[in-house]
Amino acid sequence: MALALGGVAAGLAGPHRASANVPQKPLIMIDPGHGGHDPGAIAPDGVFEKHITLATGLDLRRSLLKTGRYQVAMTRTRDVFVTLEGRVAAAVKAKASLFLALHCDHLPDPDMRGASVFTLSDNASDALAASIATDENSSDGTPGQITGVSPQVANILASLETRATKIGSQSLAQDIQDSFDGIVPLLPDPHRSANFAVLRDPSTPAALLEMGCLTNKLDEQRLRDPKQRAVLTDHLTQAIDRYFAEYAGRRLAG
Repeated sequence: MALALGGVAAGLAGPHRASANVPQKPLIMIDPGHGGHDPGAIAPDGVFEKHITLATGLDLRRSLLKTGRYQVAMTRTRDVFVTLEGRVAAAVKAKASLFLALHCDHLPDPDMRGASVFTLSDNASDALAASIATDENSSDGTPGQITGVSPQVANILASLETRATKIGSQSLAQDIQDSFDGIVPLLPDPHRSANFAVLRDPSTPAALLEMGCLTNKLDEQRLRDPKQRAVLTDHLTQAIDRYFAEYAGRRLAG
């Protein structure tokens, strides 16, 4: 069965710029995982993670733009491969206010289902988080290093992320968890942390969302259903609204 993707624009999506007379809107960088020769996780019936992440990313872009409160850019808007370092570099270049990577889990237990959200840490919060980070970091064959960025950025990436970025990332993850609770199925202990390469931009609060488990039939059906994906993106939009109304707003005021 084919996945309902909707219209897929060609090329990389640039930010929607505000006019000179309007205050600059926060720029959200959406990162649909995998793509091109990298299918990501593959469901037992052959569905590719890369198609689900792209479809959801495009849905989320529409949902965010509809609010009129944000600029939106994407690391990819079609089925192409983008390296992990290229995804980080895109967020740095765009001076993104927020970075959200979209992925799907592939877990050894087919009974496990639900979404989980990850933030960056040097040490994984648990064995499952460490395993997922290892899988995601190896997608382009460069599991340990981020290169291809300026020496200044590279030096920062070699150290811990800044305290403000870390707090912002944790706030975003909590907002996503709270928005999903009771609406979108969640794994036990859904907020986890690990050393994800794609989250290493020290200037941008970032989270990686595993939207569900492709190894679980119910999750796979939910992620392939455009109506169910709309529920997920609506609640992601609500979480981002809450983040900017609460944490980011307090940070700007301070």
